[in-house]
Amino acid sequence: MPLTISGKYPPFESFLKTQNDKPTFLIFYSDIENGKMWCPHCRDVEGIIKSNFEGKSKPNGIITYIGPYSGWKNVPSHPARLKYGVRFVPTIIKLDNNGKEIDRVEKPGILDSTRLEEFLDI
Repeated sequence: MPLTISGKYPPFESFLKTQNDKPTFLIFYSDIENGKMWCPHCRDVEGIIKSNFEGKSKPNGIITYIGPYSGWKNVPSHPARLKYGVRFVPTIIKLDNNGKEIDRVEKPGILDSTRLEEFLDI
């Protein structure tokens, strides 16, 4: 399944439906401002995300953008914080067929190739 961009948070429910009984990976990124994501950590992992999710035989990855800096930083009521418990971006949450969280990784886990392979089951 190719990498899908759902746009602004929250992603459409149709994006979260699993494909072939495989998990869906919900990828939380910062918004793009002035041509790049405002979060430097998101920019750091962008290539890793693309290489692990783009292509037919790759996992089902859904990118959702959490909003501008002012709408995320120090905003405890942000919907992604409330629904998914997202504390940092980037965060990837692995969802089962029922949309329940199985596991998650944040920037350190994304940069750790062993942890990321284990998380993605590759």
